[in-house]
Amino acid sequence: MTFIQLAEGVDDETWLYHLRQSDYSDWFRKAIGDEELANEAEKIEKMPAVSPEKSRALIKSIIEARYTAPA
Repeated sequence: MTFIQLAEGVDDETWLYHLRQSDYSDWFRKAIGDEELANEAEKIEKMPAVSPEKSRALIKSIIEARYTAPA
């Protein structure tokens, strides 16, 4: 959840830079140890013309799907 909060505060240029460098999937894989989440993030990172808004929403959704308890 902290990642999602931080992501919302990052400017679009910085977000896209890290997205294109595959930093998010790398972090999920190495720091979190979640290979499946990293693989899902890689798919988003490789989308050719994804906007900052769309990519944030997609990454948020894959995190929430794995780490948010059902209400």
